[in-house]
This record gives sequence, structure tokens and C-alpha cells, in this order.
Amino acid sequence: MEIDLIYIEAEHDEVPGIVRELAADETSAKVKTQELLKTGAHVYQQTMSVEITAYNHLDVEAALCVWEHLDQLTLNTGDPKWIRYREGVGSFELRHESIEIGKWALKVYDLLPEWYRDGRAYDWEIIPAIIDTMIPGETRPEPAEAAKTAINTEEAKQEYLRAFDWHLKKFYAIGVKEGAGMTDEQFFQNWFDPSVEPQEQVAKFAENYGLGQMR
Repeated sequence: MEIDLIYIEAEHDEVPGIVRELAADETSAKVKTQELLKTGAHVYQQTMSVEITAYNHLDVEAALCVWEHLDQLTLNTGDPKWIRYREGVGSFELRHESIEIGKWALKVYDLLPEWYRDGRAYDWEIIPAIIDTMIPGETRPEPAEAAKTAINTEEAKQEYLRAFDWHLKKFYAIGVKEGAGMTDEQFFQNWFDPSVEPQEQVAKFAENYGLGQMR
């Protein structure tokens, strides 16, 4: 977003130094200019456009969570890749980079399915998982690619399995292993679909095997 500001510069023939001011509108600029003219100064004005970056509470929250995680990754026995990166760019630069990483992480977050986001801590589970999809110092992956990577990790698959198992037990009184007789490998090969919510996948499973709901 751009806003127009009025730059005022004044210099006096007998008094050393230059006075520089910024005014938000014509009225305040006129007042400041008149004050300077009364002192005998030569006054110069110019309207200039200034780029203003606006952040909402989601941007701020994401940046803080990103920085918290990066701080953990780069202290003591953290991730060697991130430690080297922080040593290379400096803490100041990395802290400011957290703002841009946070904006990118929000785009990734919006693409994550409900089953992945539900019940997971935003600050110490979801944000770290998103950051794990990037390599420090390299171009961040496209949000869709990062989201796909996050929901296909072994940890995410186990979370999907637990959710599937819970719904299967709740509505059909059998479990993935106890009743359905599936190993983890069989489940992931045949029923893991991160684009489908676990409860919807359970309904398909029940329909496929002719199961009736117990409640």
C-alpha cells in the first residue's frame, strides 16, 4: 500500500544544519512550513509516495511462531543446516526473514486439510512441520507443494491412521487391526488418502465391506 507524504526541508543562511520533516497532509505541511519561514529559513517541499507494509494479527502470529521455532532450531543441538544459515546471515536478518516465512506459511496452512489441522498445536506442531518442507537459504517451495509434503510425512500418515481407527471403532465397533485385520502397510496402501477426511474414508470402507453402524 502506498501513501503520499510531504517532505519538508529547511536551511538557514546563518544557522548551521538542515531541518527535515514529514507531513501527512497539506494542512500540517503548511503549518510546519510557516513556522520555518518565520525563522528566516529557506524551505523546500516535495510530495513523495511511500510504500507502507500492513500486517494483520495472523501475519504477526505466524511470524512469531516461525521465529520461535527457528530460534529452537539454531540453538545448542538444533538443526545443523539452520545453525549454519543463521551464522551466515546473522540473527537480525533471520528474525526479519521470519516475517516473510510466516506469510508463506499462512498460504501453506490454508491448503492443509481439516484432519491435519484439527487437534494439532499451531505453534509447536503445524508451523514446525511447514518449515521442515523448506531448505534454509533456498527458494521456498510453492504452498501447494509444501502442503502436499507436510501431509505425506510418516508422522502425518500415523495421525491419519489414528483418526481413521477412532472413527471406525466409534461407528462400527472394530479397529483397523482388531476386526479389520489390516497392518499399517496394508492400510497406507489401500486407504490412506490425505485429500479425503478420515471419517469419509471410513464411510467408504464400511460401504465396501457392507458394515452397519453400531450407533
